[in-house]
Amino acid sequence: MVQNVGQKRIQTIIAAVFFVGWLSILLAGADKPPPPGFVVIILIDLLSAGVVYWRVPTYMAWSTARRRYRLPQALLEGFVAGLLVALVVMLLPWSGEPSVQPRLVDRLIWFAVVGAVGTFNSGAVYGVCVYLSKIVAR
Repeated sequence: MVQNVGQKRIQTIIAAVFFVGWLSILLAGADKPPPPGFVVIILIDLLSAGVVYWRVPTYMAWSTARRRYRLPQALLEGFVAGLLVALVVMLLPWSGEPSVQPRLVDRLIWFAVVGAVGTFNSGAVYGVCVYLSKIVAR
């Protein structure tokens, strides 16, 4: 692991870009103005950015050490994180249109899509970490 001030800066930048990027996407898809419950979505985004901040040193260390199965592990972590986010959002009392009663297949699609988004996110974060660990190692 890179043990210096540069590591904290890298962690902070990656987590901040993650937070702002997702906040922009979420705001673009929200009603105008966003509903009061949107604050919870912002908190979920912030918590997710905190997890990204926490995982960056691990991903950089895996890359530097050329740990076996590092990419599949990072992708699996993202998928599981996506499923957790999907579950939390689905359980929010004010989420969704009250008149719509989703079927089982609708819920399965929700979990599959958010799990896939989590997988993509962790792959992107891991890719950035690989790239930056090579630059830092120079």
